[in-house]
Amino acid sequence: MSRSTSPLFVDAVIDCTGDGRAPTPEEMMIVAQRIWSDGAASRSAFSWNTLSVSSPDRLCSMLAAGLALHGSR
Repeated sequence: MSRSTSPLFVDAVIDCTGDGRAPTPEEMMIVAQRIWSDGAASRSAFSWNTLSVSSPDRLCSMLAAGLALHGSR
């Protein structure tokens, strides 16, 4: 397991793509939250928990996290 030296990349992305493994549900959530909070300057990472499970913003972030964590597989 390697660690990212860049603040732009969540460690889970490096770990999953580098090891060629599927992400854990926790890794999916961490990456989705990071994508969502980094997507707009006015968003607080704390407000992720206020999004409903079926929120379009949450679903889009989860989809993007899946793409980031699965790489080109």
